[in-house]
Amino acid sequence: MSLRTLGVLACLLALSPLPAAAQEPPIREAPIDILVDLAETLGEAHAIRSLCNGDQDQTWRNYMFSMLNMEGPTGSPRRSAMTSAFNRGFRNQSSRNRACTPDLPGLEAQIAARGRALAESVAASYLQ
Repeated sequence: MSLRTLGVLACLLALSPLPAAAQEPPIREAPIDILVDLAETLGEAHAIRSLCNGDQDQTWRNYMFSMLNMEGPTGSPRRSAMTSAFNRGFRNQSSRNRACTPDLPGLEAQIAARGRALAESVAASYLQ
């Protein structure tokens, strides 16, 4: 092979397109509006649970922390939106109920059912 042929081959190789690097599929995120609704619902349920069972019962708050760890990276706007919604739900529910009454466990169950439906919507968003 002549020097000229090697030079032409080198140029062709340099100019030829390289195979595309394996691209990772885009990371799917659950819709923020559903996450915010779910966070607010968890805040409402937490207010009732805390009122009726005491502050040591952190059931709904722990669910919120799990959701934040999965859906809202530290420092992200998503995390801030969900945290604000949880706190808003807690404050709103706390302002409506100052003491545990016999009807509050039923209200908590209704709120939990709404939360379950929202959580199923979040899960479904990953399957689409």
